[in-house]
Amino acid sequence: MIFNTSKRYNPFYREFIIHTAIFISISLNLFSSNPIVDFILLTCMIIYLSKGSKINWYYSFFIFLWGVYSDLIIGYPIGYSSVLFLSFLLLNQISNFFGIFFIDTIRFFIFLIGLFFVLIFEHLVIYFQFSTNISIALQILEILFILLLYFPINYFIKNNIKLYAQKE
Repeated sequence: MIFNTSKRYNPFYREFIIHTAIFISISLNLFSSNPIVDFILLTCMIIYLSKGSKINWYYSFFIFLWGVYSDLIIGYPIGYSSVLFLSFLLLNQISNFFGIFFIDTIRFFIFLIGLFFVLIFEHLVIYFQFSTNISIALQILEILFILLLYFPINYFIKNNIKLYAQKE
């Protein structure tokens, strides 16, 4: 049959769409000069919302490679974005393991807590490594911008990338 909707082929297509969204989100860092729009956090959100089932070994490897690509584009130390991406993938899998993957409000709060851990960790590293304080207001604006995009992107990923439509 030409239009085969078996589940065997759809996970590859879904992963292709997610990896394309990650590539576009990372590449938009080249064109952004706005300090409030952080495409690294947007990519973290896409990764956090993307997988609802168990992951294969190569998925986390590709996420790591996307982090290296992001660091090379932005100029961050190699491994920074990879750690962020993999930590949000870990948060995703932990929420999936405990069975709260489809409860949106709890997942939103887990994502919010993860963002605040990233904020605290970044500020501690900058303070201890460079002995300087930076304004936290800009970081909070970045987080608020990402949180405004959480539910629309969640809705899009859940409903428009629904590839397991079964024909009965």
